[in-house]
Amino acid sequence: MFNEETRLAAPIRWGLVGGGRGSEIGHSHRAAAVRDHLFTFVAGAMDLSAARCKDFGKSLGLDEDRCYPDYATMFAKEAQRDDGIQAVSIATPNSTHFEIAKAALENGLHVICEKPVTIHVHEAETLKAIAKQHNRFFAVMYGYSGYPMIHQAREMVQRGDIGEVRIVNMQFAHGFHSAEVEKFSDGAKWRMSPEVSGPSFIIGDCGTHPFYLASLITGLQVSSLLCSKQSFIESRSPLEDNANILFKFEGGAVGTLWQVR
Repeated sequence: MFNEETRLAAPIRWGLVGGGRGSEIGHSHRAAAVRDHLFTFVAGAMDLSAARCKDFGKSLGLDEDRCYPDYATMFAKEAQRDDGIQAVSIATPNSTHFEIAKAALENGLHVICEKPVTIHVHEAETLKAIAKQHNRFFAVMYGYSGYPMIHQAREMVQRGDIGEVRIVNMQFAHGFHSAEVEKFSDGAKWRMSPEVSGPSFIIGDCGTHPFYLASLITGLQVSSLLCSKQSFIESRSPLEDNANILFKFEGGAVGTLWQVR
């Protein structure tokens, strides 16, 4: 449901780290932020190149002096302004999420982070503690959860409309990466690097979406799982581009998750 009316007397001043020119995710954050008049896009550190960031930022209507060479400079400079950013989106490769999010929270900013939050669980727990300490929101992007039908399904399950949940089937069949697209796509290259994307490719990048939706809709907690994964593109090994997971949930329900790139 769209909100076309201005609900806040002063929309939240918002900045973006990553998500520069040509980034699909960056565009998603910018479009969503301004759509309902809840945020105002005022600053960005959107590229590893300061010149490219400034050029792109100006084309989006940002002031030249608020197009920053890196996130640390943006956080420091914006903190000195009476009209500085109050929230920031992080749309960078996975391995950078922790350090950027930590710096943002410690600078008093609310954070909207792309998934996965971090590569390691202990890093996510650290961010949770820092957010609580500074009384700041920390949101994670699972865009499919915004669809009204997802919330309707959750309400139906909670009301008991479908009875007891016994089987949960999940899948995310992508298809675009069924060939070595990383050879010509700069946006795909980092996803094939364990040092940058983390120890999982298909599960961390795609499988997290249906798993989150299933958790949101059913409220079930996993008690155990069994995973089979492989890479059909040999050059990507040890990262997987196909995976099948069997779940056992607390209470006796079972489930499956298939994901393929």
